[in-house]
Parts: sequence; structure tokens; C-alpha cells
Amino acid sequence: MDRETICRTALALFHEKGYDAVKVQDICDACSITKPTFYHYVSSKEELIIHFYDDVTLRLTENLSSIIDADNHWEQFLICFETLLEESVRMGPDLSSQMFIVNLKEDRHSFDRRTYLTNIMVTIIRKGQRSGQIQNPADPEALYEAAAYLFTGYEVMWCIRNGKMEWKKRMRRSLEAIFQVAPDLCMQES
Repeated sequence: MDRETICRTALALFHEKGYDAVKVQDICDACSITKPTFYHYVSSKEELIIHFYDDVTLRLTENLSSIIDADNHWEQFLICFETLLEESVRMGPDLSSQMFIVNLKEDRHSFDRRTYLTNIMVTIIRKGQRSGQIQNPADPEALYEAAAYLFTGYEVMWCIRNGKMEWKKRMRRSLEAIFQVAPDLCMQES
């Protein structure tokens, strides 16, 4: 038994039954382990949520080739945000909501900006500004911070609406407005 097996098993149970319905004993039974073994690897159910959410930002590194291969800087920027969005959607509104709840009880720093991701995004924004694709001349770090909080706001609304919201489309339109994206790069009306 290892931590990753416990995490994968718990995630499957959370998706099947919902976070609140799954008890630590259910995870132990599914893994054929005892509670002491569970607690040897994981301190709590809440820690599992933190683990899942932290993995979301790390998965961006798996997408680096598509980011590098993108035709323009705005597309690179969108790939980063849309990868994060898709990972949140994969977690589902129940688990994403639990992430907010855990952090509202005690700031677990899950929503802090990650240095490596911030550096990538600021570099992309700066290059987008130089190329004219991003026409907002504001400081790239301030623009990224605004985008990151915008993302969190949309994620909260998506959770509140239990996943029934066109998050990706709304997010993109809002980002286009904030960044003043060159018109030829904006999402077309459908």
C-alpha cells in the first residue's frame, strides 16, 4: 500500500458517492487497509482534497509541449488557464467545493499563486504585449494576478451552480476584455 493508491481510491469513491458520504473507513475498506495504515499515509480526508488540488497545477507541466507548440502567445496563455479549468472540471464541483471549504476553515494556501506557474504566465503575457496580441499595457504580474482571481471567481460560481455553467466560454470572454486581446484573436460570436 502507498499514499498514491489511497489517493486514487479515495478520488474514485468521492466521485461515485460524493465527498460527504465517504468516510475514512470506506476508503480503508476499499483499499483493504486499517485506519492506522490510512493515517500513516494521509492525515485526514481534507488532506486528500488538498492533494488533488495541488496536482491540478502540477499537471500543467504535462501540457508544456502543447503550450510551446501554440501558434501565438494568447493561445499559450489560454492553454494554461484552460488546462487548469479542465482539471477542476475533472475533479468535479463537489470536490472543488470541498477545496474552498477546507481553505475557508483554515488557509491551506491552496489558492496561493505558484512561483513556477506565475513565471510562465508573466513571461507569456509580456511576450503577448510585445507582439501586440495583448494590448493592455498594464504590468504583466498585475494582469496575471487579476486573471488568477477571475479564474477563482468563476470556479466558485461553477461550484455554486453545481457544474451547470459555461465556465470556459465566460472565462475566455472575460480574459479577452481584461487583456484587451487583438480582435482577430478573440472568440467569435456563435
